Amino acid sequence: MPVSRLKDVWKEITLLSTWIASVTGAFIIPLPSWHASDENTSFLMKFGVFIATVLAGFLILYSLKNKSSRKWMRLSIEFIVLFIIVYACYHFAREAKTLPYLDKDIVIGNEMVDNDPFEAFKISHGFLPARNEKMMVILGDPENAWTKKSIMFNRIQLMVLLFFCYLFSAGFIISFCNLIILYKEKYTIKLVKK
Repeated sequence: MPVSRLKDVWKEITLLSTWIASVTGAFIIPLPSWHASDENTSFLMKFGVFIATVLAGFLILYSLKNKSSRKWMRLSIEFIVLFIIVYACYHFAREAKTLPYLDKDIVIGNEMVDNDPFEAFKISHGFLPARNEKMMVILGDPENAWTKKSIMFNRIQLMVLLFFCYLFSAGFIISFCNLIILYKEKYTIKLVKK
């Protein structure tokens, strides 16, 4: 009797533990180094991860109602495709919108300030600094070269892309685990009937 009852709640236990693992994994995995370039970014990133995890939790509630393996196959494929696309966008945006400085990536802007320090460097030295050396010229402070508004825009864009990376990866993990559970139930029932 207890064994059959445990089998009945096995799906819920598995999905709940998957969700808990995705929650703790998101908080244990360190945030990217670019978040340290602003005090508010760390809080906003952790809050974004929390919201993504809550939204993934609603997927678990949906899984208790919907038992169609086709739907979960489609959701798994959609989530993994969305995750790959968003992760690629995040990767390229991170490369374009950050510069290295003392083992950290600092978010830069798109719009230069009026007295461009790199032009002054070019006039005094005869060449522009390499991309990976630009932060050394401005001593790690991006506001010396780029407008604050453009730096904030890039920071928000990186946070949004990272939020969607967490959301789609958690959605994929939950939907794929649910798909495996449904297939196991389906083929176990077929074997029992034979």
